[in-house]
Amino acid sequence: PFFAAGISSVMHPHNPMAPTVHFNYRYFETDAPKGAAGAPRAWWFGGGTDLTPSYIFDEDVSYFHQTLKDVCDKHDEAFYPKFKQWADDYFMIKHRGERRGVGGVFFDDMNDRSKDELLAFATDMAGAVVPAYVPLVAKHKDDKFTAEERAWQQMRRGRY
Repeated sequence: PFFAAGISSVMHPHNPMAPTVHFNYRYFETDAPKGAAGAPRAWWFGGGTDLTPSYIFDEDVSYFHQTLKDVCDKHDEAFYPKFKQWADDYFMIKHRGERRGVGGVFFDDMNDRSKDELLAFATDMAGAVVPAYVPLVAKHKDDKFTAEERAWQQMRRGRY
């Protein structure tokens, strides 16, 4: 038996100048194995947020990453570089030799601190999605675009 809770979403704006975002935050808990007296229950947190623009605006990428870094640093300054690298590795499409987007953060199997500490971290990271992403959509939702740019966006989505 187990317990799992989480939230996961992908947002694909119509305008190709506005980026796609994906986020997933989760908690898992398993019961101790039957017949294994004294065996511990297993539990862990995982999750992440990443940005996949069709058209890259450097200032948007910097803003997105800085927002995530600020939340990570509030909990542990070692988190952002570690979880950014994990996202860079995780979202590498090896058979195509390309990254899915411009990265973000990703972590899994976190149970090295108290549940309360890690719940606060995962909650804060999930809470950072809106301030990290919505300003980028607001900035670009009304940008002009061509049929060719829309076709490029659709092709990129198919490689997601």
